[in-house]
Amino acid sequence: MRRRLLVIVFALVTGLILALSVPLVRATAEHTVQTSFIGRVQDGAWFADLAATALESGRTDRLEAAADRYAALYDSRVAVVDASREIVVAPRPLDLEEPPVQAALLRALADRPARQPGLMWPWDERPFVLAEPVKRDGHVLGAVLIVSPTDQARSEVADHLALVALGSLAALAAVVIAVAAPVVRWVLRPVHELDRATHEVALGRLRTQVSERTGAPELRRLANSFNVMADSMHASQQQQRAFVAQASHELRNPLTALRLRVENLEDYVNDPQGLHELHAAAEEADRFGEILDGLLRMARAEASEAKRVPVDVTAVVAHRVDAWRAAYEAEDVPLATRVPPGVSALSLPDSLDHALDTLLDNALKFGDGTPVSVSVAQTSGGDSDNGAGAGQDGAVVEVTVRDGGTGLTAEELALAGGRFWRSARHQNVRGTGLGLALTRLMIGAGGGELHLAAAEPHGLAATIRLPAAPPPDTTA
Repeated sequence: MRRRLLVIVFALVTGLILALSVPLVRATAEHTVQTSFIGRVQDGAWFADLAATALESGRTDRLEAAADRYAALYDSRVAVVDASREIVVAPRPLDLEEPPVQAALLRALADRPARQPGLMWPWDERPFVLAEPVKRDGHVLGAVLIVSPTDQARSEVADHLALVALGSLAALAAVVIAVAAPVVRWVLRPVHELDRATHEVALGRLRTQVSERTGAPELRRLANSFNVMADSMHASQQQQRAFVAQASHELRNPLTALRLRVENLEDYVNDPQGLHELHAAAEEADRFGEILDGLLRMARAEASEAKRVPVDVTAVVAHRVDAWRAAYEAEDVPLATRVPPGVSALSLPDSLDHALDTLLDNALKFGDGTPVSVSVAQTSGGDSDNGAGAGQDGAVVEVTVRDGGTGLTAEELALAGGRFWRSARHQNVRGTGLGLALTRLMIGAGGGELHLAAAEPHGLAATIRLPAAPPPDTTA
């Protein structure tokens, strides 16, 4: 936007300078042409006096000598023509049939004044053509023709044009640097701040504020409206989170009491069908408790204001894989890892641990007993398919948990990760539908991204993308 505004200002200033400089250059060119024309008219009048005497007396020696000196001095062609358009004196050849020469000659023989030539620009190589009538006692005896080059006049015009052009460029640069650029920066500073703040709000940082003291009045009012909107959104979000957390906490106590009462009923139920229903009720109570715990963790995660820190990805992955290896061995599911040493990323504290627990649990439950692999890779920003989670110089750390099960369809991949969403094929598997949603929330709050995709040839690949941590500062 700054570039576009500068282009607009540059165009306007350029138009203004052209509007001022073009008339100046034109006036200078007209003055130069007029001065040269007056000089030629005076020369033509002097030659006309000499030619009148020469044509009456028939003695042209003096006239020829003067014309020859003038032609040599000014590199011009001079000719004296009588009333019948016959050349009397012409030191240098002159074609009277040339259109400019013929037109000027006819005006002079008609006793009409010479016509001043138009503007003479540096690239215009037309010569000056002047015809002055030779008269005696009101009778036209002939005409004097002077055809002279315009090199000097065009050189003067070129010098004035170059001077005006340089002055215009200097003025344009001074206006753009000293006036336009600061004004554009002043106008766009609050716009850039609003753009940054809007991006922050889009990432969920609703406490972002912008300054209301800079910029134009309209932008200050816009900044005030933005701050009011952000405060309102933050207050509304806080109320929602507080309600979810409080409701989850308050429901936990009666649910626990209900669970205990259901367990106590087991001693009073002798019917097998009744015992089955009693156990089913206890399981549903446990599932309800898991949902409340998930909602409470999600509310706490959303309300958390923890800052992201460097995390040893290699160590975290190794630790969580070791913690889950016993569960995988109990289900006879192979668990392999491919983790290079020394990989670090930026993330919220413990968020990568929780995310790996969720993904390893899902792979064990929904991977149909197929082998599961955990891999870590670090790529540059240009190697990643999007810019999410880009760290220093665009580097990204990718942690992928891949299984070989049936995976998810394209429609299911678009819905996966939403709160309480579960595939219709997995409704009989224990779960709450909050694990991936909480993982996506925590990873996103740290500047990363959770990406679900179909694995090749089949299965599901869940990839956590995190910005790579900058190398440690080794300077003393």
